Amino acid sequence: MKQFLVFITRTPDFTGESIPAHRQYLQELRDSQLLTLAGGFPDQTGGAYILQCQSAEKAQSLIAKDPMNQPKEAIYQLKEWNAN
Repeated sequence: MKQFLVFITRTPDFTGESIPAHRQYLQELRDSQLLTLAGGFPDQTGGAYILQCQSAEKAQSLIAKDPMNQPKEAIYQLKEWNAN
């Protein structure tokens, strides 16, 4: 199983309206054992989470479904991560 870091940066137009649905989605990923760690940055500029799945394509498909992953809300970056 591979690990992927999802790095999220809020845009200047960020409204926060998608936060409740985003948190619910992360809980669903956690319940499915696909999410290992998640949290926001103290400076309120965004956050990050770690996915555990078979491929970058799978990870990309998961973040595409994140309700906060909208052009006016946030910028999502995905990186495979060799963390221990």
